[in-house]
Amino acid sequence: MLRIKLDVKLIQQNLDQAHISAQFHYYEQLDSTNLQAKRTAQQAVPLTQAHVFVANQQTNGYGRLNRDFYSPQDTGLYISFLIPMKTGIQFHPGLLTTMTAVASLETIEAYFPVKLQIKWVNDLILDQHKVGGILAEAVTDPVSNQLKAIVIGIGVNLATKIFPKELEDIAISLSDQSHEPPQTEFVSAFIQHFFERLKTYSTGDFMPVYRKRSSVIGHHVEVQYQNQTVTGQVLDVNDEGALVLRTAKTILQVTSGEIIRVRTV
Repeated sequence: MLRIKLDVKLIQQNLDQAHISAQFHYYEQLDSTNLQAKRTAQQAVPLTQAHVFVANQQTNGYGRLNRDFYSPQDTGLYISFLIPMKTGIQFHPGLLTTMTAVASLETIEAYFPVKLQIKWVNDLILDQHKVGGILAEAVTDPVSNQLKAIVIGIGVNLATKIFPKELEDIAISLSDQSHEPPQTEFVSAFIQHFFERLKTYSTGDFMPVYRKRSSVIGHHVEVQYQNQTVTGQVLDVNDEGALVLRTAKTILQVTSGEIIRVRTV
């Protein structure tokens, strides 16, 4: 079984040497890295630097719509980034999530012999099964109600062999354990590449990669959108990260929603 053993001091040292102002935190067990990130954001006054949280196991991991994210010990990467929002800095939620998908894919493929796709907006796909997910959440100041920070959580099934029955036909792992990359090196690279992509994410410079790896562009899909289900063909993902969907009546720019079914043309 894959055993997550990280050299915490070395990861922090690598961040410092790369001039990344972020504090690294590691936990053997945690309710949720996103929850811990949000607690840290609320407690830090002021929040002056980024934080990175990694857990070997989550007891209350969750994804979109508060769905459970299965997070057993020793077999997954459960990581959250806490990014402070500086005054005057514009936040692009659609681009942040899509950038995170690309950055995650690029690092994973550098360390695992796989080729991934991205299902809009937040799923990493391997062999038509979900291998990872991304969840971005906002943290607001309780007094001013202004945006204080963004939390971006990523969960990846590295070597999970047994899934709950409801996930058996949906989920997959990156590795059958015949290939295990150096763990500290992999996690350190994952973190550093995220911050490297973050520097320019608002330009959308990663979107050509996102489009190339999209599992839905050109396909007919059903999308839950504004409390309704819409059917159409995905024409593109635009430069703001929105799904461009051609329905029978019009062309929609879907900025938030969930693809619940995909079929080939």
